[in-house]
Amino acid sequence: MNEDRYSRLIDYLTDYVYTVKIWDGEVVETEHGPGCYSVTGYYSDDYREDPKLWYRMVHEDDKEAVLEQANKALAGEEVNPLEHRIIHRDGSVKWVKNSIVLSKDGRGRVYEYNGLINDITGLRKAKEAADLRQKQLIQADKMATLGILIAGIAHEINNPNNFILLNVSLFTKIWEDIKPILQEYHEEHGDFVLAGMSYSESFGKVNDSLSGITSGAHRIQKIVRSLTHFARNDSGNLNNKVDLKSVIDNARLIAGNLIKNSTSNFSVDYPENIPELRGNYQQLEQVLINTINNACQALPDKTGYVKISVSCDEEKNLVIISIKDSGEGIPPEQLKHIFDPFFTTKREKGGTGLGLSISYHIIQNHGGSMEIESKTGEGTTCKITLPVSTE
Repeated sequence: MNEDRYSRLIDYLTDYVYTVKIWDGEVVETEHGPGCYSVTGYYSDDYREDPKLWYRMVHEDDKEAVLEQANKALAGEEVNPLEHRIIHRDGSVKWVKNSIVLSKDGRGRVYEYNGLINDITGLRKAKEAADLRQKQLIQADKMATLGILIAGIAHEINNPNNFILLNVSLFTKIWEDIKPILQEYHEEHGDFVLAGMSYSESFGKVNDSLSGITSGAHRIQKIVRSLTHFARNDSGNLNNKVDLKSVIDNARLIAGNLIKNSTSNFSVDYPENIPELRGNYQQLEQVLINTINNACQALPDKTGYVKISVSCDEEKNLVIISIKDSGEGIPPEQLKHIFDPFFTTKREKGGTGLGLSISYHIIQNHGGSMEIESKTGEGTTCKITLPVSTE
């Protein structure tokens, strides 16, 4: 193949080529081809005038890998193509594939190498989007499996719980009927022992116990109903009537155990009449559960607070939900990536970085917006804005 055809083929297969000339193991000159501007925003002359420009452009997290690839090439080692990020002149992040081809003299020493640069930003974004869809499919499959499990568990829990409710109702009636007899006996014969304690002491305890059992059994019923509803197959319809108060109360109930273990200062404040929304109940419930979980997990101890408040903007026909915590806060360098797929500040705790990303898209699909405000050490506020139904 003649040199002209070889050059045209390289130009076709790559976005641009840079050449590094080497003498005695040291770089003496680097030349970036004219195509560099379309990928990096810089011209060949910029690199010629500033030999360290290329390395400074490399994303901070990728510098070590890029330096290792260059050092191996200088030493005459064959290296695999490397995909890494660079900071474009306009400040945006680009992904490139850097393939190095070595040129050696008769004694096997490297006298130059060519770097073949391909802009793969579009491919990386497409891959990330595909990975996100795959994660969402996996999550949807988990939720479907969870729905089947919850349906079975709910049945198993409801049977003994109904038995408890039935019998506690019976024993409450018995206790109400027997109380006058015991009270009369107490007045005539004085105090006596009942269940290992004096009658006067046990009287209040029996009332409290029967009331507590009834209240607890009703709470079990409510939790099971909420979990069954949450795990039910989602039709995806975004045009149903949604009672936001019910969404918040259900999310609070489902996240109740985490709330109880995370804070002694949890509060919900909403107006008497919240306007009706149009959307998908289960999806909005998923968003509220996720944001409550995030707020609770941000708290260092139980003295911290989580506050949910709802307000209405009647002029703009909007409902604003605010979830505020007094947790550790999010550093500015992380805050700008908070809605990126797979980005998480809780990787060591098993976070996947999908919760907020999915929540953000759910709110967008409902015609609303989701914003996160945070300062390190001063807590975080998640503000969700949703349009009110005008029908």
